[in-house]
Amino acid sequence: MAGVVICTTFAVTALGVEQNSVWDGDGRRGATESLWGTAGWLAAVLAGGAAAHFAIKRWAPNSNEILLGIVGLLMGIGWVFVARVDALLASEQAVAVLLGCAAIAGTLVAGRHIDWFLSRPGTCGLVAAVLLAAGSFSGGAHVSADAYDPPRQWLDFGSLLSVQPYGLAKIVVVIAACGLTATAPRWLSARWVAHRHAAGAGAAAVGAWVMLIVGADLASSVIVFAAAWLPLWLDGDDPLASDVPTVPRSTRARALSGVIITYAVGVGVLAAVYDRLSAQVHYWLNPWTDADGATVVDAAFAISAGGISGVGPGLGAPQHLHEPHSDFIFAVVAEELGILGGAALLVAFTLLVGVGAGIAQRALGTHRLLAAAATSVIGLQALLTIAGVLRLLPHTVGALPFVAYGQLAMIGNGIAAGLLLAVSDASDASRVESQQLSQGAP
Repeated sequence: MAGVVICTTFAVTALGVEQNSVWDGDGRRGATESLWGTAGWLAAVLAGGAAAHFAIKRWAPNSNEILLGIVGLLMGIGWVFVARVDALLASEQAVAVLLGCAAIAGTLVAGRHIDWFLSRPGTCGLVAAVLLAAGSFSGGAHVSADAYDPPRQWLDFGSLLSVQPYGLAKIVVVIAACGLTATAPRWLSARWVAHRHAAGAGAAAVGAWVMLIVGADLASSVIVFAAAWLPLWLDGDDPLASDVPTVPRSTRARALSGVIITYAVGVGVLAAVYDRLSAQVHYWLNPWTDADGATVVDAAFAISAGGISGVGPGLGAPQHLHEPHSDFIFAVVAEELGILGGAALLVAFTLLVGVGAGIAQRALGTHRLLAAAATSVIGLQALLTIAGVLRLLPHTVGALPFVAYGQLAMIGNGIAAGLLLAVSDASDASRVESQQLSQGAP
């Protein structure tokens, strides 16, 4: 069904681009031919989705398949709109989708030994540190000389590849934090065992502050911080250390409230004294003061032009937006598909988060934390990105998960989806085994 929707969207968009083509002195430009010429890459995207489905059948047969359907639909629709914005990016985005599907399959294979990985958080921590360093000290890219450009952490490898390390660092930091939480009772003293949750979440908070202070990436910082701390509310008995009592919910509530308030105050102070962050807040509150607020203003005009049903696939004007293939791809969708199309994306992400939350509720111990953290990474990233485009929150560096252009971001989100599928498979397999044992008992 997802493949049919993706192919239909591509065909209608290509026809819209044909109708929207402009004339010059030499005749009609080749926009239509270039978009139809990307059909081969569409076939590669569909093949990647089929391979991911096969990987689930092979290595996670008991997992929730609805999750893959939603992810595959988002990947395919995202590829169509990236190709519509710039046909030259169709091949790169197709490769990103294939890498995302490969990340899902690889995570499912590794997920069969998920406890082994959780017991070694140092490895993930080292990888996270490398990615944070690469993203923090890489140069920025200017969108336009006359427009406000939020800081972005691109790492350039010549003309062949340009990646954003923070896109992958978010999920790696969270995995390391969950692993540290799982192993904390082994090395914490008896006095601090009851507060073992703060070990992993505290380590993730360090990464969040690095993203905020060094990289000036408010969105990534909030995502990492929230994804590490909020899932602690779901904590239950830890199967890796069943003799360790859990922290009472009231104690966790007080600690969580204090940590969130402290972080919010810190962000407020930095936004007041740090020019790169204060500029984001300034152009959020009043983007019409000068030309530097053009990014969010142009997005507002595009969404307004779309109205309820949109101007039609391929009939919009994404060339007037800044970074329409990444940061503002939601505005492209809302212009061409209208409020209904934008609402459909919101529903898809809401369903994805709901499925992930259900997986987390059925899991146990550290698996529950891991599933909740992976769901939080995807859901919060989508929330902050869409809210920034709609000017409900400051526009910060962020791309819509599975939809926007980006290689490492697609891999990171693929790993998050793979973790959810792996946890779902392990939980359902354990439940089936328990039911069989109970039925066979005298």
